Amino acid sequence: MTGKEYLLATLRHEETERVPWVPFAGIHAGKIIGADAVQVLTDEETLVKALLEVNRLYKPDGQPVIFDLQVEAEILGCELTWAEDNPPSVSSHPLADTMTVPCKCTLPKPEDGRLPMILSAMRRMKAEVGQNTALYGLICGPFTLASHLRGNDLFMDMYDDEDFVHELLEFCAECGRRVAGYYIQAGMDVIAVVDPLVSQVSSGHFEEFLNGPFSSLFQYIRDQGALSSFFVCGDATRNIEVMCKTAPDSISVDENVDLPAAKQITDKYHIAIGGNIPLTSIMLHGTQQDNMKYVVELMDKIENKKNLILAPGCDMPYAVPVENGIAVSQAVLHPEEVREMLKNYVAV
Repeated sequence: MTGKEYLLATLRHEETERVPWVPFAGIHAGKIIGADAVQVLTDEETLVKALLEVNRLYKPDGQPVIFDLQVEAEILGCELTWAEDNPPSVSSHPLADTMTVPCKCTLPKPEDGRLPMILSAMRRMKAEVGQNTALYGLICGPFTLASHLRGNDLFMDMYDDEDFVHELLEFCAECGRRVAGYYIQAGMDVIAVVDPLVSQVSSGHFEEFLNGPFSSLFQYIRDQGALSSFFVCGDATRNIEVMCKTAPDSISVDENVDLPAAKQITDKYHIAIGGNIPLTSIMLHGTQQDNMKYVVELMDKIENKKNLILAPGCDMPYAVPVENGIAVSQAVLHPEEVREMLKNYVAV
């Protein structure tokens, strides 16, 4: 089987001979070729060159084409602040002083913003590595996108004006459906709906405001013939079960979540789960041995490896040493050899 086949089989909840591996190398891809975050997120040639190097070095079963949750927000009128070693951040909120939901005529079109560059890079990556590697298209989840547009007042709106929040979230979900459709047409096998702010709400508020938008998104992705991932950075422990009820094919979590415990929940719903190698303590600051040791020990903690994907907890930091990414790849692809290498290793 190819790496792509291992990953897609896992997302379809089939038994596989090994656990698949997905390095979420967004801006880190630029570091590998000596390009900064701005270059890798705005220049097609730099992006494709970096992605191909990630594919060569890390031997991924799946990989994202771009990891930037501000693409849709930029199109919808948010100003961005750029950095050389981080993704851009939203610095203005078009709805900060108004509670008027934008017209659907403002929804992203394929020619808007950075979408032409991204879609072209997706098509090129599909042609270059798509036979052996499953490709992920990442979209900004409706709750985080609503926060980009409205700002922090969104949280108070959930108490003061529920109708406005429902209307805004439906607009953001429609935005997600549009962009997901463009990515699927460009050849993406998996659409990951990335929504860090889901970790900031209660399960009650999730069921009231977010169940509908996310359920519709995942159903749309399924109807288009692609697979899906619900990706939440931050401590999403309390929301794992309500996330499962929106019926994604998989859920991705970060290091704040107890992966073996979360997998017991996702297994009940026949949903795959991915994670959750610590970004800073292990990937950024650890040694090669630390990274390999974490991976094999994590896999050893999980008895039932069906529906399991190994991945970083979120977008890999820019400065992660390349040798650490390679170490994780080795641990996933050759776990028994790595266990033998590490049998006398004690982490400092």
